[in-house]
Amino acid sequence: MQLFAFQQAMHPAALRHPRASPQEDALALHTLAGHHIWQTPLGQWTCDAPGGFAWLSVADGVASSPCADLASRSFLQVLHRSSPAMPLQAQQLPGLVRQARLDWRAHYLRPRTRGAACTLASLIYADGQVCAVNSGDARIWRLRAQLDGSVQWLQISRDHTAWQQMLDEGQAQSEQADDYASIYQGLLHCLVLDADDDPDENLDDDLAECPGASAAHEDWLHIWHGPATPGDAYLLATDGLHGALTDAQMQAIWQAADSPQDKLHALHHAYRRAGAQDDISVALLLTSSMMLPNQN
Repeated sequence: MQLFAFQQAMHPAALRHPRASPQEDALALHTLAGHHIWQTPLGQWTCDAPGGFAWLSVADGVASSPCADLASRSFLQVLHRSSPAMPLQAQQLPGLVRQARLDWRAHYLRPRTRGAACTLASLIYADGQVCAVNSGDARIWRLRAQLDGSVQWLQISRDHTAWQQMLDEGQAQSEQADDYASIYQGLLHCLVLDADDDPDENLDDDLAECPGASAAHEDWLHIWHGPATPGDAYLLATDGLHGALTDAQMQAIWQAADSPQDKLHALHHAYRRAGAQDDISVALLLTSSMMLPNQN
């Protein structure tokens, strides 16, 4: 298996004040060989994931909150701290995130950081099983090759936004997105440094009760679990990507390029051409080279 990732801060022309803003996204790649967390204005990384295990996470500091860059970086540092029981099992991920939220508050909640917030998308692949979780509007897609040479994109995350809630409740249709004010894209849930502990309900049996690919969620955390098919790939991104490009644009860009590096480079280039209006972090897990033949 291989991991690919890139990160970029928003274009200076998108800033509305004279001082450059810190990168508010953070990115983590975790394999049996170790783990790395990045928060850079511009970076690209590639690494192998031996032993059938990989853990990828992206986090985006909420710009309207204090210490947004600290929020994303510190949460991934807490979540991806060295574990004495490696490799992990995929189904451990929701518990790791719940515990990390408590530990994060214990270590980083201070008067100056109160209210700091970030979104999260995280995925563990272990022994042919996948567990993906998200909080906020960071997204995860499963990319699966089809017999006709196309690639099926399945979003396995769920946006915690007012717009998504409207869709779920039948109050709007997806094609009406442009008709609604951007306020409906506001976050309903994300990770926040505050003193409200809000003990979570125990969802340990959620995955066991859902055969095959399954989905479960609590208010602030969406959980997806299922077996992987050889050749599947998984793409994680903060909202800088899907805020700049539509699903149809991303899929067309992906289909037109050849290698995984070319595909990510093409997405990155399209994001820049769209104006780079937000920070971006993107990570790709490639489970097999079978996924990416020349599909032109």
